[in-house]
Amino acid sequence: MALLNRIYTDQEQMLDEVIHLGEEIVASSNLDALRENANLNGESFSGKMSKFGSEYAKWYANHFVMPNHLVQAIQDNIVYVHDLDQYAIGTTNCIFIPFDKLLAGGFNTGNGSVRPPNSIMTAMALVAIIFQSQQNAQYGGVSANKLDYDLAPYVSKSFVKYFRKGLDYFEEGDEAADLGEISMGRSDLQEQYPRTFKYASKETESETLQAAESLIHNLNTMSSRAGGQIPFTSINYGTCTSPEGQLVIQSLLKATMRGLGSGETPVFPIQIFKCKQGVNQEKEDPNYHLFLMAAECSAKRLYPNFANLDAPLNLQYYDPANPDTEFATMGCRTRVLSDRFGRNHLSGKGNLSFNTINLVKLGLEHGIALGRRREADERGFYRELKHYMDIATDGLLHRFEIQSRQKAKASDFMMREGVWEGGEHLSPDDQVGDLLKHGSLSIGFIGLAECMKALYGKHHGEDEEVYRKAYDLISYMRKYCDEQSKRHNLNITLFATPAEGLSGKFTKRDRAVYGKVSEIVDREYYTNSFHIPVYYTISAAKKIELEAPFHDLCNAGAISYIELDGNARNNPAAFINIVKFALSKQVSYFSINHPIDRCTSCGYEGIIGATCPSCGQHENDVHIRRLRRVTGYLTGDYQTRFNAAKQAEVRDRVKHGI
Repeated sequence: MALLNRIYTDQEQMLDEVIHLGEEIVASSNLDALRENANLNGESFSGKMSKFGSEYAKWYANHFVMPNHLVQAIQDNIVYVHDLDQYAIGTTNCIFIPFDKLLAGGFNTGNGSVRPPNSIMTAMALVAIIFQSQQNAQYGGVSANKLDYDLAPYVSKSFVKYFRKGLDYFEEGDEAADLGEISMGRSDLQEQYPRTFKYASKETESETLQAAESLIHNLNTMSSRAGGQIPFTSINYGTCTSPEGQLVIQSLLKATMRGLGSGETPVFPIQIFKCKQGVNQEKEDPNYHLFLMAAECSAKRLYPNFANLDAPLNLQYYDPANPDTEFATMGCRTRVLSDRFGRNHLSGKGNLSFNTINLVKLGLEHGIALGRRREADERGFYRELKHYMDIATDGLLHRFEIQSRQKAKASDFMMREGVWEGGEHLSPDDQVGDLLKHGSLSIGFIGLAECMKALYGKHHGEDEEVYRKAYDLISYMRKYCDEQSKRHNLNITLFATPAEGLSGKFTKRDRAVYGKVSEIVDREYYTNSFHIPVYYTISAAKKIELEAPFHDLCNAGAISYIELDGNARNNPAAFINIVKFALSKQVSYFSINHPIDRCTSCGYEGIIGATCPSCGQHENDVHIRRLRRVTGYLTGDYQTRFNAAKQAEVRDRVKHGI
């Protein structure tokens, strides 16, 4: 393999780099690298083993694979290539799984075939297996975009089983009689066979709840991939109005509120409740009671988050008769609904990769913060922004070429089983490029707040004129992505980057160049995407109003949060009002953060200072598990699983007044 990256020419230097990579991993001397992913215990044996492969893969991509100008842009600290360790081998990012198809037809994991399930218990067990099998065929998240619809037929199967059994037990009829399509919504059957119907309903409810508990336990305990990662699973639900679909939703929420074995809050799956006018937003709506239950669950467990199907961006392809056209998301925020090739539905495709622009450094170079000028050099800023967005796009296209050349057998489960739509029609040695074109390539951004501060001296939460400039900047980026999408005939979209590992990387290197710059490069992290800074005092309503318009620009996905104190659990009315307010402002994807601490000695859950208010144990003597949201998803204990930058961000988060 020829050396492509001419920035490094000294082979001795390259060898030193490789040796250093290994030494850092063995000695655990670079915790930020080991904690790059909060879902991976990088300090464990398996985590370190995984890191060896990951770090070398990054090194290899840097020296032998990526275009020289992309490597230079990374060195400039303005472009970041996410999941660089997957670049050279052409892995893809995330996907919405067509569970309806896989469950109805059965599937093969590679070691054996699985028959279609005949009960909700078996169906939910297979959902976990499908999640796990698919996760190994990619590097990002796996999501169910309409799990209530997908599982409703298997609730019916269980109900039919119990109903026919009940006819015999209670001697109300012939269990083999032709009664037409038996379902939980058949009031005539309820009237004609009351004891049987009641028995079947109770047994089905019990089985569905047990199945939901089993699913949630499975998704928090089955490690996948090297390094002991739990699959990044997301489940979307909320709009299926059949009794069977409603039971699925209710059972998932009940199981989540019950928690894991000792009552702990489940970290996975990320749960998203899909909000839709006429379905679950008003008292007279058929699923309104489930919306209330979702709010209660979120106030207790941080999940579900809330997806807004009525936001203009999400209504574009909505077909009430096809739940696959309903907006849903990967828990982190990823959105892939539209497709310039016509697959304007969710399941069977996903995001392929994304690169992020460091807006802060561009702001520093062209703004007033460094004292080089009295007014921002906007022309220079936009000229350089376009230059680096061009490079970021080139990088996405180059990576897409590598991904397209891969053979179907490289992602065997995904293609063989048709998880990626159409993959089932490929031979193992066929290349996948013609199918991957339905996925998205995204350009993300970080640090809009610090960028504005660097350019103009204020961020977009502090000044109306600066806010308009911030909005214009993100509008420009969206327009650029739309133009590139048309030019290259690919789905190129704008992403409000979920900066987790990245949150401190740009900052650290910028500080090395500029030193501490007040209110810009004086923290360990840059502010997430277009968010108002977590340390800025502002009301919940104002924060929502300011961030909402940006959602419509970020067609690759965005999320807004507000922070409440631990009393969120005790004020459900306020919680619901906040969610409804965010939806009314057209926020596409929304969640409410509040701290959940758990004493591992007595199991008390709530806000815990240094001492548990229940058992009196001090945090020096017993582990206090402090659960926080890292991006769209949670992690077990932010003090041990977050990197230093995200820990600093959590410490700075101010509560938003209601």
